[in-house]
Amino acid sequence: MGVVKLSQSGLRNYAKYSSMLAGNGAFSPSSYDLLTTTTLTSSAASVTFSGLGSYSGYKHLQIRYMMRLNSGFDGGTVQFRLNGDSANNYSYHQLIGGGASVLSQAASNQTMGQAGYGIGGNAPANVFGAGVLEILDFSATSKNTTTRSLSGRVGAANSILLTSSLWVNTAAVTSIELSPYFGDSMVTGSRFSLYGLK
Repeated sequence: MGVVKLSQSGLRNYAKYSSMLAGNGAFSPSSYDLLTTTTLTSSAASVTFSGLGSYSGYKHLQIRYMMRLNSGFDGGTVQFRLNGDSANNYSYHQLIGGGASVLSQAASNQTMGQAGYGIGGNAPANVFGAGVLEILDFSATSKNTTTRSLSGRVGAANSILLTSSLWVNTAAVTSIELSPYFGDSMVTGSRFSLYGLK
């Protein structure tokens, strides 16, 4: 078959593009975007992400953390508060797996939601616990806000924790504060990264 000049073919109305993606939607290599990261340079009683309303282009928010507490235990619970709400507007369900056994628990009318485990001072030296907390439909104003989290701890009580929490409020989430239970603090080097999910 011979070569036919484009000008002599049936393709009369054509356009020249310098990009292979011309005419297609924008390319997004990931549905996750890193928005900001906070790494503690000294111990702190809490960490707050504010101004979340500026991320309304995302459907969900996610906080990935590596944390160690100054607790005297292997680990402690990390809690959260949305929009500074300290009233009894939080409920949660938890499933704890320790290898040989499984424990479930629930509570309502709480002053904070549950974000997962942090590693305590009795855990092996220099070990940080890891967890992921997702705030679902955070900018919606027609339903109560729900979260889910997965985290783990090591030490005498190796276990993983799966948690769902409910904030009985239909306001859009504009801030989230994370803090350890029992008034513990988070040690230097604890890191918190906020992601937007499309």
